[in-house]
Amino acid sequence: MKTRGFTLIELLVVIAIIAILAALLFPVFAAAREKARQATCLSNIKQLALAMLMYADDYDGGFVPAQDAANLMRWHGIRNSTSEPFDPTRGPLYQYLKSREIKACPSFTRFGHGAIAFEQGTGGYGYNAQYVGGSPLPWPDSLIPASETEIENPSATIMLADTATMDWDMMSSTGTGTLIEYSFVEAPFYEAYDNTPADPSMHFRHQASCDVAFCDGHAKAMKMQASRGSGWTYSDEEFRKKNLGFVGKDNSLYDRE
Repeated sequence: MKTRGFTLIELLVVIAIIAILAALLFPVFAAAREKARQATCLSNIKQLALAMLMYADDYDGGFVPAQDAANLMRWHGIRNSTSEPFDPTRGPLYQYLKSREIKACPSFTRFGHGAIAFEQGTGGYGYNAQYVGGSPLPWPDSLIPASETEIENPSATIMLADTATMDWDMMSSTGTGTLIEYSFVEAPFYEAYDNTPADPSMHFRHQASCDVAFCDGHAKAMKMQASRGSGWTYSDEEFRKKNLGFVGKDNSLYDRE
């Protein structure tokens, strides 16, 4: 008895069906992978928030300073000169992190490194320097961090978030638009300077969501509510294309009230 093989038409039909199924399923698999990465990121940022709160417990309720006047210290590390990367083992949070490192957001990839990455070492996260790691006051009083008693509503005050910025050379007023690490969560406005608009730094990299940790230690994903620049660097459209924005149109989720 002879067995009949597949005809060319039948093989082409099967291949077409497989291609259609793959086209339908690949986005689903990609979305599932990103969800897994976001879950890891949310765990990372929650650990950072808990480390911040443990630091505050040891320092009479004072939060970690976001930076110093010499530009040699950040909340995530210390360096000997501005040409060197930050060393996390010398940073204020080191002893409070279970893994002894700031774990990077797994979705924080394809970002610039080297000379332009002047805030390298954040793991893709930023700290609320205007209201938590600092104060809404003119320089240098802006370096004074908040105490826990000054945060009136901890569960509604942003401490940390997914962040990034586009590289920008202040001397030449030019940039390549490359996304790089950035140490700070920028509120929409600088309160100490007549509410001058700020460039956004919250990065909505998880399927248009940004992982955010609050001053009571809880963390959640949030959607972008606004995106616009200060007018000094890139255009509003360029910020939107890079998924940089704010979770509100004013400072109410960032300030101490």
